Amino acid sequence: MKLKIDTTTVTFTCTRAPEPRANFETGQPRIDKATGLPLWQVQVMALDESGGDVIAVTVAGEPKVSAGRAVTITGLVALPWSQDGRSGIAYRADAITQPADTSPAKAGTAPSPTATR
Repeated sequence: MKLKIDTTTVTFTCTRAPEPRANFETGQPRIDKATGLPLWQVQVMALDESGGDVIAVTVAGEPKVSAGRAVTITGLVALPWSQDGRSGIAYRADAITQPADTSPAKAGTAPSPTATR
């Protein structure tokens, strides 16, 4: 069962560079059955008004994101699982993107003034 997650009030920050998902037995890259693209995992911090959590999100195709930057997650779903007496939640997304201007503000610097004409 896929549970869609409403992310409209959540901000996400990439906390680790994307890593390719590999088959545990063969070491080969895992491939998305629907698209044929390799699967990647991105660790992000999800933050809303109640606090934050770090989660790992899997996406098809290599996401162009970097650690420490704000990211946008599209089509996020939770997939509850249970196997060999263990259980958990896997997160999957349609896309993880990095907005064009996401450079963090530097302490002690003011925004540059802009001309309005």
